[in-house]
Amino acid sequence: MTSEPLVVVGIGHDGPGGLAPEALEHIARAHVLAGGQRHLAFFPDWQGEKLLIKTDLPGVLQKLKGCYRQQKTVVLASGDPLFYGIGHLLLQTFPKDDVLFLPHVSSVQLAFARIKESWHDACVVSLHGRPLQTLLSPLHQGTAKIAVLTDAANHPAAIARFLMDHGYTHYTLWVCEDLDGPGERVTQWTPQSIQQQAFSPLNVTVLLRCPGEAHTTAALPLLGIPEEAIAHRQGMITKREMRLLALCYLELHPGDVLWDVGAGSGSVSLEAARLSAALDIFAIERDRQAWQQVDTNVHAFALSNVHPILGEAPEAFSTLPDPHAIFLGGSGGRLAELLPAAVARLQPGGRLVMHCITLENFTQGWSLLQQQDLHVGTTTVQFSHAKPLGTLHRLESESPMFILRARKA
Repeated sequence: MTSEPLVVVGIGHDGPGGLAPEALEHIARAHVLAGGQRHLAFFPDWQGEKLLIKTDLPGVLQKLKGCYRQQKTVVLASGDPLFYGIGHLLLQTFPKDDVLFLPHVSSVQLAFARIKESWHDACVVSLHGRPLQTLLSPLHQGTAKIAVLTDAANHPAAIARFLMDHGYTHYTLWVCEDLDGPGERVTQWTPQSIQQQAFSPLNVTVLLRCPGEAHTTAALPLLGIPEEAIAHRQGMITKREMRLLALCYLELHPGDVLWDVGAGSGSVSLEAARLSAALDIFAIERDRQAWQQVDTNVHAFALSNVHPILGEAPEAFSTLPDPHAIFLGGSGGRLAELLPAAVARLQPGGRLVMHCITLENFTQGWSLLQQQDLHVGTTTVQFSHAKPLGTLHRLESESPMFILRARKA
């Protein structure tokens, strides 16, 4: 029985030569050494049990749990184990007091050091087993520095094609391969020039926005898209103040499914989609001209997580995944059918928000929601904006808006 902790040692491409004496001492005294094939290969003469960490992570964790209190055990990991590494999983498996971390310099730190750029203001995106769409959120926000952890499918050339497909050609790609190893290589590319290139699978790709250039949507505010930036028919758009209130009451989380029913120009969908690329949004519109405007806006804003649906609600609901949140901007005069059908599909704990400008719609909506198993509330708002009156100004009021909101039990 040993009272020593499970020691997790971060190791770089330079192997044991880059380790501190404390880390080397733990490895020398260990009876069990766990790590990937590349990590274990750094210690060919080490005497003891070697535990290969490959694909069967649950099995490896079980073995570690069975041996670390009996024999001194060291786990080898790449760079900083707590930075997109095995450290997070180990902390979910072992008591914190039983684990000691000795991190190495992370690959992202090394990459920025090699290209001589500060990285305190950088965004780090891991594409390990994740879709390329994960990049959309920082790209939409015009992030100047994005470090990308790649995998076999999401390699530098694939990232470059994704940038070109979505109109983000104003980024330079720095590909940093085999950092700190004998084959280290750091190269600079444009999205166009990198297309036929192949790289080591051990790379960090850094996207740097070209100085003085920005994608059209990157110049927009993070929240509250100006109405003139959205294609719409005159007056047929949810004003941005109302959009922000709707988003507030919808209480969206990454991974949520949102239905935007009676989407009109799709302004609420656009606003929500720019908050998180992990949202899955269905903009449902029965009018073909309006639906085409939604589609135009989705492409203009390069929002792959918004799906324009041409169809009549509630019939259009049948092919969609159950929503966590529903925004009801229009009912086409079918509120009595639409609301119960929407509520029936809403997931437990789901939220519904409905905007009403007429007393009749508000009264009917309130009554219909009260008949469901919902927590129902309402708010009314009225905005006034300054308008010129000769050489002076006055406040001109808009029509009051009723906001119905409900939460499913």
